[in-house]
Amino acid sequence: MTSSTFSVRLPPETRQELEEFAKSTQRSSAFIVKEAVEAHLAERRMYLAAIQEAVDEADESGEFISWEATSKWLRSWGTSDELPPPQPDIFTKNAK
Repeated sequence: MTSSTFSVRLPPETRQELEEFAKSTQRSSAFIVKEAVEAHLAERRMYLAAIQEAVDEADESGEFISWEATSKWLRSWGTSDELPPPQPDIFTKNAK
């Protein structure tokens, strides 16, 4: 596979930090950027896959937690009456 050139605009402080990091690691700026983009894309793919897995699981079970229950739970955080995590309170008729 051949590589191709891609341009990106960076704020001066980011470019300076990139150049300093490249120098300290004895790598080129292009190498650092390529590695960073590849790592970011891999992380985002895993993130999206985890979301899709959760959506598929919820669709399969047909069990959901309402925003009201979630919001009530979140508002209790850090209080003396902190609530346990909410349980599913919405059940779809079309669960697979």
